[in-house]
Amino acid sequence: MTSVARWEGFRKCPGCGYDIATGEGQRSCAWGDCPYLPEELNVFCDYCRFNFFTMEGNPPCEDPLSCPHATEPLAHVENTRRWYERMGRATDRP
Repeated sequence: MTSVARWEGFRKCPGCGYDIATGEGQRSCAWGDCPYLPEELNVFCDYCRFNFFTMEGNPPCEDPLSCPHATEPLAHVENTRRWYERMGRATDRP
């Protein structure tokens, strides 16, 4: 029996246009960030909201890649790429 990680089965709510990687798009609810998003797909810094998937934002640190807050979101970038592939959506992001 194959074990599937929780994030691999994640589906956005019907009608939701929120892009989990970029944080853009029209949401079908009143939440800012998706409340159902598994932590393994969260590519944003919890401290400054720098996006490690798009490498965009205004981090207070000099080098976001060496920031102590970068470890978890950087580890989630590959999960997010794989999630997009499973959903049949290609991405041109790094």
